[in-house]
Amino acid sequence: MKVVIIGATGNVGSRTMNSAVRAGHEVTAYVRRPEAVAASKGIRIVKGNAEDTVALTEAAKGSDAIIVAITGAIKDTSFMQRNIVSIVKAAKDAHVRRIILVSAFGAGDTADKAAWFMKLAYRTVLGKFFRDKAAADAFLEQSGLDYTIVYPVNLKDAPASFNVTAKPLAEVAKVPGMPTLPFASVAQEIVAILSDPHSIGQRMLITTARGWTPRQ
Repeated sequence: MKVVIIGATGNVGSRTMNSAVRAGHEVTAYVRRPEAVAASKGIRIVKGNAEDTVALTEAAKGSDAIIVAITGAIKDTSFMQRNIVSIVKAAKDAHVRRIILVSAFGAGDTADKAAWFMKLAYRTVLGKFFRDKAAADAFLEQSGLDYTIVYPVNLKDAPASFNVTAKPLAEVAKVPGMPTLPFASVAQEIVAILSDPHSIGQRMLITTARGWTPRQ
């Protein structure tokens, strides 16, 4: 597939870019700082920011999918809401229907599935940050595009692990404790979701193999 990755220099985006190339996809790294992406076979580097609809539309033309892996500063309470509007418009203008948005576990109603101490943090200290993400998620759901929204649990910089699973949120009752995954493992799951038609229209939890309990 031909895939545009917005945020290809970030912790998740950079690893998703590398994982996608290893899987045989052609990647357009749409980034603010092209010098931060190493030139490599299978990667086209385009300078731009997510709010520049014209530049993003041009970069996405002829692509099969867009992966959105950006996040704003905690104090920026409208970052994702501003950017998702531009991204959706660019996707439609470029005739790209498939879009994967990397959100975060704790956004919106996902917090209801968290352990009590994590739920408290999500709704107080990080409340405005997660409300911004939840609003962007809802906007994408209403866009008419073939979306998948992924909700990774807590992340760390470590080698990829096989101790990872992706589950539709509708199948998840709880996420006990504080499961943590390597960025690289989440990237691999995102690339797998990219090619999975069953994930279209789904909100997916990405967690450790035991970091969830099923609904009865």
